[in-house]
Amino acid sequence: MKNSIVLIIICTSLVAILNGCKKNHLDQYDLYQYVPPPAKPISDATPLCGSISGTMLSGKTYTVSCDVYVNPGDSLIIEPGVRVNFQNQAGIIVQGNLFSLGTAEKPIYLSVDGLTKTDAPSANYNAAKDSAFAGRWKGVIGDKTCKYLVLKWTHIEYAGALLGNSVAPLLGLAATDNSYGVFFSNADGYFVFEDSWIYGTVDDAIRVAGSGGKFAIFRSTFEKCGKSGGDVLNVKAGGIGDMAYNFFMGNATNALKASNAGSGPGIANCEVHIYNNTLINGGWRQTKSGRGGSINFEKLAYGQAFNNLMVNCRWGLRLSSDIPDTTYMYNKNYGYNFYWADSLSVANQIFPYTPGAVTKPVSTDIPNPLTYLPANYQYAPCVAYNGAAAVQAVDPQFYNYTLPVTGGYRMQDITAIGNFKFTLKSTSPCIGKGYTNFSPMKVVPVDPKYGVTYYPAPGKDIGCYQFDGSGNLHY
Repeated sequence: MKNSIVLIIICTSLVAILNGCKKNHLDQYDLYQYVPPPAKPISDATPLCGSISGTMLSGKTYTVSCDVYVNPGDSLIIEPGVRVNFQNQAGIIVQGNLFSLGTAEKPIYLSVDGLTKTDAPSANYNAAKDSAFAGRWKGVIGDKTCKYLVLKWTHIEYAGALLGNSVAPLLGLAATDNSYGVFFSNADGYFVFEDSWIYGTVDDAIRVAGSGGKFAIFRSTFEKCGKSGGDVLNVKAGGIGDMAYNFFMGNATNALKASNAGSGPGIANCEVHIYNNTLINGGWRQTKSGRGGSINFEKLAYGQAFNNLMVNCRWGLRLSSDIPDTTYMYNKNYGYNFYWADSLSVANQIFPYTPGAVTKPVSTDIPNPLTYLPANYQYAPCVAYNGAAAVQAVDPQFYNYTLPVTGGYRMQDITAIGNFKFTLKSTSPCIGKGYTNFSPMKVVPVDPKYGVTYYPAPGKDIGCYQFDGSGNLHY
């Protein structure tokens, strides 16, 4: 009897401890009731097509010959060093969960065979002749039932194929529309894109839409995104999260965009914190007028924008007049952004003179706009001004990228990193000029595999590369 009582006490204590641990974990992270299933090896012996779940094994090369579906409740885990080659304009449609878990030493490639990158500067560059915009597969499509879409140290290349009749309804688009590199649309889901790359898309590189979801996009690199339109990171209604320490080069339209388009009952307002990103030569392939080239808040979206380094982008930070409470954005929610302009046409659009733009200058930007804008500009934004004093005013001093652009190239002729290096010299005026008195939103849980690896604090240096070696880890 005594032993039975002791056993009951021990069991009761264990249950209390386990329940306590579970409660604390869920209180802290508000998810992760889901536990990935044991590994179920996927064979690389034959091309994949149709339903898929289990684990793509490290170091193997897989071929996908038609659209593959991760069904609701199923999971696909991709181990480090895997390469997946897509054929016949196929894609991955995720209705369950996808974890692409590359590492710095063994990144994952989701790509196609047989295309050659042309990344050297090209005089009179013509996107129609660049293989980056071939649109050879549909990319990664997270359906509205996709709970976890997690990509770490993963390359996505040459996405943008036509959606077709079976996939287009999932995105609310037509069969003849081009796909995105990544699409996510579950309001109750979590999207992580860390230390990864997207190279060459026909339209948006990443779109968070449908009813949105919670996201974290950190330390990633985006080159040649958008053939003649499309944004890089395009967040719609319901999208809430952080975008930081990312590098953008040669994008067609905006690098980072927040828009509350698609809002409705029960859908959260779009809120995005944008900090410590580096943007080079953005906006020059957009064929429609009035479209941006750097950072854009529009259609009732709001958030923060600090410590971003913008070089020769067609437009600077754009706040739209239809933001719900413009005073919120004006209330110390942006600033400490750095602008370089090779030419007067660029300098004249650091504060966009486009329909609906209401961006007011702040003295913390570099160069200080109050030194070259008309005296009354901060009270009457979106008017033409003479930005001559801002032309080639303060060189950010990249390790290996000469400013102003030399060799007879236009800004739109340099669309990829190639042999350039955008870390900062020790004498860079970006060092120590960042603003750190704010915090990321932290809406996605921390987990070394299945969530955010860690939340990077605001950087003391402007841009995605911190002089101490932190920030973006792609060199």
